[in-house]
Amino acid sequence: RRPGAEILIVGHTDRSGLAEGNVRLGRQRAEAVRAVLAGAPLTATTIEVTSHGEADPIVPTADGVFEPRNRRVEVIIR
Repeated sequence: RRPGAEILIVGHTDRSGLAEGNVRLGRQRAEAVRAVLAGAPLTATTIEVTSHGEADPIVPTADGVFEPRNRRVEVIIR
């Protein structure tokens, strides 16, 4: 009886590239996760995809620094 979940997928990058390119890369990562979830047997009323690019790091670094822990996708289910 419960409505489907709202899912937010957020892509992130490190600061090793240009900011504009990192926003695109973060979105590509999030879209790849959406493609996987689209094949899963779940009921979602909405699946929103966005990118924070390099703007929300787990590990703060200087510009141009490679940091694998900042390259991630978050999936938030509400």
